[in-house]
Amino acid sequence: MEEKEAKEKAHDQTEPIQFRLIYDPGMEEEVREKLKPLSEDLISDEQKWRDEIRPDQSGETNWMLYLSDVQLKDLLPKLAGTNVRVAILPHPDSKQVCRGMGIEENLERAIQHLRLQTTAVKTDLLFCNGVPIFNKVIVGQAFKIIKERLPEDLGFWKKHFGFIGRFLNMQPFRVNVLLKDDRTIKTAVAGIVIPEHRKSSLISNMVLENTEINDGKLHSFLISPRSISELVNFGLTSIWKKVKLPPFASHIKTGKIEFVFPDGPQKVYVDEEPISAEKLSLNVGEDQLLIFPGKHLDLPESNRDTSDVMKTRSLPPADVAVSLSQRKIPFLKQASYEEFKELFQVLRENAKTKNSYLVLMVLSTIIATFGLFANSTPVVIGAMILAPLMSPIISLSMGTLRQDRNLIYNSLITIGAGLGLSVIFGILLTWVTPIQNPGSEILIRTRPNLLDLGIAVFSGVAGAYAHAREEVAKTLAGVAIAVALIPPLGVAAIGIGWGDWSIFAGASLLLLTNLAGMVLAAAATFLVLGFSPIKLATKGILISGLLVIGLSIPLALSFNQMMLEHTIIKNLEGFEIEYAIIRDVNVQKLDPLEVSFRLVADRQISQEDVSALRGKLAEKFDRDIQIEVTVALGREK
Repeated sequence: MEEKEAKEKAHDQTEPIQFRLIYDPGMEEEVREKLKPLSEDLISDEQKWRDEIRPDQSGETNWMLYLSDVQLKDLLPKLAGTNVRVAILPHPDSKQVCRGMGIEENLERAIQHLRLQTTAVKTDLLFCNGVPIFNKVIVGQAFKIIKERLPEDLGFWKKHFGFIGRFLNMQPFRVNVLLKDDRTIKTAVAGIVIPEHRKSSLISNMVLENTEINDGKLHSFLISPRSISELVNFGLTSIWKKVKLPPFASHIKTGKIEFVFPDGPQKVYVDEEPISAEKLSLNVGEDQLLIFPGKHLDLPESNRDTSDVMKTRSLPPADVAVSLSQRKIPFLKQASYEEFKELFQVLRENAKTKNSYLVLMVLSTIIATFGLFANSTPVVIGAMILAPLMSPIISLSMGTLRQDRNLIYNSLITIGAGLGLSVIFGILLTWVTPIQNPGSEILIRTRPNLLDLGIAVFSGVAGAYAHAREEVAKTLAGVAIAVALIPPLGVAAIGIGWGDWSIFAGASLLLLTNLAGMVLAAAATFLVLGFSPIKLATKGILISGLLVIGLSIPLALSFNQMMLEHTIIKNLEGFEIEYAIIRDVNVQKLDPLEVSFRLVADRQISQEDVSALRGKLAEKFDRDIQIEVTVALGREK
């Protein structure tokens, strides 16, 4: 404690550094009434700023500058390389230098911080086309993280939310990046950010752990997203997950760099001032400036890294840059040419009708039909594994998405041939099989509902994703698709073979709805993955969607009926009366309401007991009810 007090006393006794105050002539009243009373003990003499001011090279001097950004841009380059040590105070018009140099924007706190400084540090000066940069340079309207000076008569929405329109209408521009080793990178980007220091921009603050203020290097960030959704996804992810360099950004660290815009001048913001330029030459000045560091400035470390950085893998190549610069960035990511070419070759091949496909379709349907007759779930599952339906269905979805008539035609022929041949063999098998009563495996496929459509939709998503991503096993997705198609196909064949048109109609409705749902879901998945522009895909998605909606109406009615049955079963199961409890409830019909159940009683049940129970149930449901009762003696405990 005594040692701490001794240090504080020694500090208090130290003479404060004396400065020459150079101030803005237009702020003379502010200097007299506010600045000088706060810093009178620091000022040895004062001088108004003028254009021709020059430092005295005779010895080390300290200057306190109370100037605007414009005045500092003129003066600071003259002080670089001299013995003048600079302390910059916050001026109403020096926001850019305050942000770039980490200076406290409150005048009183800035002066208090200055009193504690004893040593000046060297800092680089960044130049853009020969003009000093204090904060950052931004190319591209969409990435300007500042408020533009907008006309006063501009509407409220455009003034405050205009950035949303710029964000959604970003269009890349071509740029040639010239590096100091005569290397040139020709590419297209949506924006470029060159910060003075780490805290000068959002992306540099996120990517750089620290930056050296005197390493002779500048940092350039080139933003080249493939889609708006990629930007949104990154923004949401970065909220809870620390991310370094975004996957759509490139980072170049060097001492000198040039940006040339071959398609004409680009809008550039130099310390928030808009200009138009066909070329930007950025470099770090040869001479360094001696400054007393601001409170928020990152000070240099002893183990600083002065090597160049060249992270440019995300930049589009030159042959793609031209096409990218001719259209706006899509909302959804578009697949690369290599991804698209490879997938299309596979899908065109899958759309062809092959003998192996037909044989497997027939065999899988025969096995499924046997499983349905045997009421065996494992056998039906085995048939699903064998079915090859995924390939032509996914090809059909891509053809629908991209309006490719040949792909649609070939896929429909293949699907139709497989389904038709399978139904024929299923009918023949039904005719030679003596079983005439439908089991539960058959009945559950004659009453399709929205849950079945949900299975089909996500099976289609799985199939499309498996084709678009090589690392996903296509066999697994194929089983998911077969789940939704092979069993109803077998049931439809059984319905025709029995001449039971209610079974055929229910299974056929399920088959067609699932097929349409798969095509729609797979097409939508390909759209999200970037295999078609939205404008081209609209027609196919709309037609598929309308077809699914139309077929879903009876499924929705069936689902509603299922929910009513479930409600009745839930209310009756475990219902207790004085001498019995209801178990194993089954709804036979909803209108009029007919239910069957097992009545577990502790005594013999008479016809009067059944009539009384029916009356209680009619009162419970507030409607007439027919009951079929199976009595089991032995009351449950």
